[in-house]
Amino acid sequence: MPNSPSLLATLVVIQLVLVATLIAQWRRGRRSLNLVTQQRAGADQRTGALVHELNQPLTAILSNAQAAQRFLASDRLDLQELREILEDIVTDDKRAAGIVRSIGGILQETADRHGVNSAVRKERAQ
Repeated sequence: MPNSPSLLATLVVIQLVLVATLIAQWRRGRRSLNLVTQQRAGADQRTGALVHELNQPLTAILSNAQAAQRFLASDRLDLQELREILEDIVTDDKRAAGIVRSIGGILQETADRHGVNSAVRKERAQ
């Protein structure tokens, strides 16, 4: 095979095109990885906020239930105070249930967006 300048120039151009293609693919992969990392960080922050929001009413429920137990175990029984404690428990329970419903709605929207529900229905139908 002769070493003609045109053949060498063609090979160099082909190699440059291949290198440029590989660099472009690497950059696309890098951008995709960065996007996934950012999405994951956002999801982690939202999860932390939801856990915090849910933990507040659950802690209040526990605290009020323990206070009610102490009242019931004491010699003096203040029914009005006990009623207020139970009302607080009901209020905090409703708040926690609302948060859980919100989380369920978010998960449902995410599943719908990603076609998870249709995939599950197809699998069940088989």
